[in-house]
Order: sequence, then C-alpha cells, then structure tokens
Amino acid sequence: MKYWLAKIIDEIDFQRKSQENVAKHLGISGPAFSKNLSGKSELNFLNMIKLVKDLYEDNVELTFMVREFCKKMNGKKNIRMAMEYGNAIGDFELLRIAVQKGFNSNNIVTKEWAFVYEMVLIRLKRFLSDKSLLEELNERKKHRIVKSAETKIMLDIITFYTLYESREYKMLFSYSEMLLPKIEKISDAFIRDLYRVRIQEIIAYASLMDEQIDKSRNICHEILNTEDDFGYLDMLKVSALGCLGESYSFDSYEQSLWYLNKGIDLLNKCHSHRAVERNRNFLNMRSYIRLISKKKLHDLDIYDVGEEALKHIINGNAKEAVRLLRNEEKEKGKLTPMKLCYLGMALKDQSLLEQSIEGFINEGCKFYCRLPRKILGEFNKNGIMYIGDAK
Repeated sequence: MKYWLAKIIDEIDFQRKSQENVAKHLGISGPAFSKNLSGKSELNFLNMIKLVKDLYEDNVELTFMVREFCKKMNGKKNIRMAMEYGNAIGDFELLRIAVQKGFNSNNIVTKEWAFVYEMVLIRLKRFLSDKSLLEELNERKKHRIVKSAETKIMLDIITFYTLYESREYKMLFSYSEMLLPKIEKISDAFIRDLYRVRIQEIIAYASLMDEQIDKSRNICHEILNTEDDFGYLDMLKVSALGCLGESYSFDSYEQSLWYLNKGIDLLNKCHSHRAVERNRNFLNMRSYIRLISKKKLHDLDIYDVGEEALKHIINGNAKEAVRLLRNEEKEKGKLTPMKLCYLGMALKDQSLLEQSIEGFINEGCKFYCRLPRKILGEFNKNGIMYIGDAK
C-alpha cells in the first residue's frame, strides 16, 4: 500500500491541490485523511473511488489505481464493497481480485461473501449455461449455508437473473415482491441501492416485454433519479436508458433515439468489459430503430446478422438478406422470432410472420409482436411489404 499511497501523494502535489481541500471533497476531516495517506488507517472504499476519479482522467491509470488499491486493502468492509462495485461496473478483473481477497480473509463473513460473489463472477463470465448455473448454485447451497442477510439476498439475485435470462418473465414479478422488502432492510446504503436497482432493472425490462409500457418507463425513471455520487450506478442507469429507448421503438423515433444516445454517451465514460459489450448492443439497437423508421441510414453501426439482413431488405436487396438469414438458421439450428420476422419480410411470407408472432409470445416478448403484426397487416392489405413507423 506504501507505493499506492506515495503515487496518490505525488499526484496531489503535482496538481497543486492541498490535502485539506481534497479531504473536504471526500467529506472527511483533514486529520483523518492524513492518517489514510500515512497508512495508519485504510481509506474507505468509496472515498478511494472518489479520490482516484478526482485525480486521474486517464481511464487506464484510473482502473490501475483502483485495482492496485484492492490488491493491497485489508479492511473487511472494503473487500466486500469492492466485490459489489466490480460487479456493478462490470469490471471482471476487479471482482476477481476482490473475491480472492475475500477467500484469503480471516473474517468468516467476508469469506462467505467471496463464496457467493465467486458465483456472480461465474455468471458474468458465462462459464456455465443458465441451467448449469442453477444446478451449481443449488449444489453450493447444499454444502455451505450462508448466514449474512446480504449474501442470502445476492444468491436470490443470481437466481433472479437466471430466471430473467431464461425469459421466465412471469415468475420474476412474484420473485421481486419477495426480494424487495428484504433488500430495504439492508443497513448499508451502497449495497441496498445496488441490490434494489438491480431488481428494478430486470422488472423494468420484463414489464416492457409484457407490454406494461407505462410501468416499465416509471421504473426506469426511478432508477435514473436514484442519487449516486460515486458512479457505481452508471451501468444500471445505462440499462434504464436502453429500456426507455426500446419502449419508444414503435411510438416515437425521436424519443427512442434520444434515450439511446444518452445511454451511449454514458457508456463512453465507462470502460469495463460489460460497458464495451453494452455499447455494441446500444449501437445495434440504434441502427434497428433507424432501419424500421427508414431514417438516417448512412452511418449505421450493426453488430448482429439480423439487423444486417434488415439493412439489405430496406435497401431493396432481399436476396442477400435471405442468404444471411438462411446461413444463420443453418449455423444456429433455428432463427429467433425477430430474425423470422426479417425472413418473412424478405420473402413476403405470411406464415413466417405468423411464426414470428407466435415465437415472441412463447418467449414472453409480447412487445416485439408489434413489428411482425404491422408488416403482416400491410401485407394483407396491399399484398406488399411496407416498413415505416410501426405501431
């Protein structure tokens, strides 16, 4: 920790900041900050985050300093907070470091956190399928009983995410009603906010797919209005912006793009593994909105074969779209409901559009039935395909 503290002190001096003013910025006393810098006491994890963000603009250096602090820290609360922070921002390496520190801790509760957050890391890195993850989760529960409220809830949240990823949307609503009251009893505001907003994130999207659009939008705005001075909710706020953008897909091109662009702006300030993946998803979604609206088609960022096929359909090259989608079908074994919709558009095939609608309903994605229904309606009316402001 001496090397880390020396770097911090040098950076404060280099920027000609007084330690007293930095302490005020962190909301702690000057003497307390002096003890932190001398190594007599360990910086609170969130104060460390605030300090590093204040001193370093370069993301590579900022990430390095956060990870180095975590390698050297010993405070049991700091180790636990680092696990959830790494999880929240999508920094898998930070989460791995914190989990390892937890396993090496002499504190029983901290070891328990490491046991649970190792499962979080396994889920995030997709080492196991949803089914295998649930099986592993149940096996671990049999062999080790967790006692702290936070770890019990996090195990429930892992199950909650697995239900979401398996598209078991109906079960999510009742599960959330069981989880949220437990979360509100957590005393630590950092953990409580993150756990609660995680549940809200999933319920907002599940509500959208269930065509409870107003409910979904209200939850998203609650997420965006949650106070956060440290940036640990940024990725969850990105999700809320993405959900809002999707919710306006068929209602307002302008509002949809506004929310998606806000999400992209926020993602550009994040540089974790998850942020890179999410940024591609946002760019692809923005391209999808432009394509179904037939607007601003000159600079599309497409990262999925489905939207690549849709682009060819819009540009009048249905043959190439069919080729791409048939190759996808051959490779994956079947097409998703959305890709079935695109194939139906390309071939002007009513039965494929009907299969797309049925597929969306079976997956609990009633919201996206709007696109094939719109196209099917125009096809039945005019005998041609029409793509515009689908409603």
